[in-house]
Amino acid sequence: MTKTSYASRGKTITCELYTPSAANGGIVVIAYGSDGMIDNAHGRWATMVRAYATDLAAKGFTAIIPDYFLATGTAAGSIDYQRDGAQIVLLNRDTWVAGLNDAITHAKTLAGIDPKRIGLLGFSLGGHLGLRLRSSLKVLVEFFAPLLDGIGAGGRSSQLQVQIHHGRIDPSTRAGDSLVPFEANAIPIAAQLKSERVSAELHQYLSAGHGFVGADAANKDAATQSKAHTIAFFESHL
Repeated sequence: MTKTSYASRGKTITCELYTPSAANGGIVVIAYGSDGMIDNAHGRWATMVRAYATDLAAKGFTAIIPDYFLATGTAAGSIDYQRDGAQIVLLNRDTWVAGLNDAITHAKTLAGIDPKRIGLLGFSLGGHLGLRLRSSLKVLVEFFAPLLDGIGAGGRSSQLQVQIHHGRIDPSTRAGDSLVPFEANAIPIAAQLKSERVSAELHQYLSAGHGFVGADAANKDAATQSKAHTIAFFESHL
């Protein structure tokens, strides 16, 4: 892993860059969720994101993790949805989208990269932001992204390939995912993509919750299976 950076709206955005030993020309921008690039009580997010970057590099893809919160000076772990977290996200979203768009532009300039082979892997908030950038991508994989007030206008593109992963805890055995419920988020997101004639592949995990962070077998299996699907999807389409 090495470091790189780019400018976005007057701010310097640092990135972790994972370069494969035998690059295939494709690059995946990885966007973390609303906790930022940290491991905390909610989940081992930084560890998970870096593991994805490492595994993608092992398959020949360059992977880049931009610290897009730097665009707004937002500290990792500072967004609290029990307080004003939703308002903070909506206030800063456009700046974060611009920051990730600039990451895509920067990715195209890196040595050995085919500028037509840009993918994005986004988790939760990062998935939502990635959806709003879908017109700039060849492949998008999003995990448990919130719909919020919509995913923006992406245009009609038969070239874009999207894969969605979302937990759907069985309501007969446990309380549902109250943070990003499946029916109110994954379903309308997939429907909008399909209305745009975008290929949208939806994977639901019946007894897994948001983030697939539980220590139970269902969440562990969801984390393992979704990762295998993700890597294979990038291999097939990017």
